[in-house]
Amino acid sequence: MSKPLDFQKQTLTDYVDERTARLAHATFNGDLETIPRAGDDLHPLWHWFAFPPNASTQELNIDGHPIRPDYVPPRNLSRRMWASGDLIFFKPLKVGEEITKTSQITEVSEKASDSGHMVFVKYLHELYSGDGLAIKEQQNIVYLAQPEAFNPPQKKYIDQISGPLIKLNISNVLLFRYSALTFNAHRIHFDLPFTRDVEKYPDLIIHGPLQATFLINAAIKAKGTIPNKFSFRGIHPAFANEPLDLGLKNASHGLELFTSSLGHQCMQASAVWEEKS
Repeated sequence: MSKPLDFQKQTLTDYVDERTARLAHATFNGDLETIPRAGDDLHPLWHWFAFPPNASTQELNIDGHPIRPDYVPPRNLSRRMWASGDLIFFKPLKVGEEITKTSQITEVSEKASDSGHMVFVKYLHELYSGDGLAIKEQQNIVYLAQPEAFNPPQKKYIDQISGPLIKLNISNVLLFRYSALTFNAHRIHFDLPFTRDVEKYPDLIIHGPLQATFLINAAIKAKGTIPNKFSFRGIHPAFANEPLDLGLKNASHGLELFTSSLGHQCMQASAVWEEKS
């Protein structure tokens, strides 16, 4: 069931400065041809380096996330995951420019499954720069109970693709750097004993947003331009120290993409290019 919405819209201002953009460039092994400077277009999805969570250390839960908010129904749902996202790009943001973000929770719903209760929280974010709306983003977060043992979701195997798989070089150092860029203290990305003993994963988890960034980078490289729309959805956890590949195929709207490990998909994505009227 859906919970009645009485949440206030939140408005924040921030920016991604040149230093942060340079660190991001270094984190992604210099995939971009030039080092970003103030005034350059901000690479798609690098807006996630702005507006970091500002909870104090004592306000964090044992897993490193801020303590569960009041709008999540009072069940034992201590596991939090970024399940999916949908973005529309209207114009590029700039390195160093002020960004205004409005955020609002649009829905809180609860579902029961074979593995227990889940609570889904939908956020709508709109990002503005000096001359108007730049990005509209729907972010979907899911809360689940901690399992007694690792119970992986059903595997979805690779479909036919256009061209060979692209091998991604994911290291523990990359996971640490991406956590630092996003000020993400979730311990499943850097604390192996906690990941195994508490969250019951067999290895460190590769961030969903990190995978999404590799996917949109591949889409831009394939088509030569930034898509108008980009969507992604987690299918199966991707683990550090296991191979991670990237595949894509042409579709009527643009590209279908995925990351995969050991033959099954970890994240699905869709990139759409629309002609401007």
